[in-house]
Amino acid sequence: MIARISVLTPDLSAALKDVGQLLTRGDRITGELGRALGLIAGLSPAEVARADGAIADAAMLHHWRPRQSNQGLWLRLRTDVSDTEQLLRTPDLEKLFIFHRDGRLREAALLRLSGGLPNPFLFAVIAWRLNDWAQPVRAAAVRCARRCFPATAPEIVAAAATTLLARQWTWARWGDEHQPLFEAFNRNDVAACLASLLIQGRTGPMSTTLRYALRTSAIDVHLDDIARDAVQPSVRAVALETLIEGRAKWPSGYGWEWIDKSMGLRRQVTIFDHRALDVAPSRSLLISRGIRDRSPVVRRVALDGVMRYMLSTREGHDCAALLAEDRSPSVRERAAFILRQR
Repeated sequence: MIARISVLTPDLSAALKDVGQLLTRGDRITGELGRALGLIAGLSPAEVARADGAIADAAMLHHWRPRQSNQGLWLRLRTDVSDTEQLLRTPDLEKLFIFHRDGRLREAALLRLSGGLPNPFLFAVIAWRLNDWAQPVRAAAVRCARRCFPATAPEIVAAAATTLLARQWTWARWGDEHQPLFEAFNRNDVAACLASLLIQGRTGPMSTTLRYALRTSAIDVHLDDIARDAVQPSVRAVALETLIEGRAKWPSGYGWEWIDKSMGLRRQVTIFDHRALDVAPSRSLLISRGIRDRSPVVRRVALDGVMRYMLSTREGHDCAALLAEDRSPSVRERAAFILRQR
């Protein structure tokens, strides 16, 4: 049996256990909560789904709390302090109780949150709550997002977007609750920060992030910079393809395509939505720059643009001639096809 690796660090698990024990005893929480929240802030937004239950378990944020058998008589006789009372009297406890297994306390915690969110992980948690299984919690998350997302710094929203843009479309519970998140990603300042991350990113699925970011028009003005300067060739290719075609497209779901209807054979395919771009740079200049790119991935995209829009033109022929002896076989094949058309 494969051991399950916890998303929580040992220090975070220990800090959450300390908080849980204080909550169980009904004691006031001071430094322990601040230490736990500081460690939670360091988690990646990509881990929000796994961390949700792990944090609740480590801090014992359940519907009921087990009583400790080794408590002294005076502890067993004193009046218990409920989690609701703790939430009302403890500053910042709402940032932990948004992970509570009791939906009523998640709802109450969301209604207490206000102001800009201090880190990408907390932003991702609020987005995750927009898809919560409990409808009242989703409604509270919408109200929280309406308050907090516009006040959150653009670099924090952009950092969370690198994960959430691709994952959010698989969330099935929400309906219109997604709107505050879409509006946050459509902010011009967020798009500028996200473009910078896409350009500088050396690892990770940045091209996938860009593909989903195309759903919002705020990224359009940055596509030319991305197509020219992005470190990852796949990111430059997506940006160049989008600009050449003059429209953005992104995955929106799955459908079925027949392979052999008589035999009942079919395969699953991705369905794309699309929209026209808000910018219209020169297609010929884009292609001319693309065929000189250092990556064959981008040069293929440029020649695809020639085949689609400039196949029978002298300019297209000249572009293909420059790549007739390219080191990439797929680029040479495209160039040869274009040259044969003349």
